[in-house]
Amino acid sequence: MHLHRHLTKSVNLFTLCVILFGTAGCTSMGERADNERNQFVTTFYATVEDVTPIKFASHAQEAAAMGAVEGALYNFGDDDMFMSALFGAVFSGMAVSLIEGDLNGLEVGLQAVDGDYVIVTTENDDIVVGDCVYVRVTENVHLTSVPVDYCESDY
Repeated sequence: MHLHRHLTKSVNLFTLCVILFGTAGCTSMGERADNERNQFVTTFYATVEDVTPIKFASHAQEAAAMGAVEGALYNFGDDDMFMSALFGAVFSGMAVSLIEGDLNGLEVGLQAVDGDYVIVTTENDDIVVGDCVYVRVTENVHLTSVPVDYCESDY
C-alpha cells in the first residue's frame, strides 16, 4: 500500500512537471526581444534597389586609451606602471572589439510595395539587389528574404 501511494505521487509529480515545462515551452513561441517593449512597429514588403557596403564606427581605440590610463594609475609611481598601462590598453581594446563584433554592414535602398522609397542600414550581409524582403521596423530594422511574389502585389 505504501509503495502504491509513493508511485502515484511520483507519477503525479512527473505529470505536473511535464505540463509546467510544456506550457513554459509553448509560451516562449513568438517571443520578442525585451528592447521591443512599447515600440511602434511597422512592417512592409520591398524590393532591394541599392546596396552599398558601409563600416560601423568602433570604440576600441577609446577603450584602449582608457585602459592604458587606468592601468597606469593603478600602478602609479611603480616600475610596473608602463607594463600595466600597456596591458590595460591591449585588454580593453580587445574586449571592446570582441563585444562590437563585425563592423561591416550595408546601406540598403528599398522600394516598398506601396511606392515609398526608404534607406536602412543593416548588419545583414546577404542582401542583394533584386531581392524581395519582409521589413520589420521597431527599435531595430529586421530584413528577411521572402519569395518575389510578395513584392509584386500589396498584401
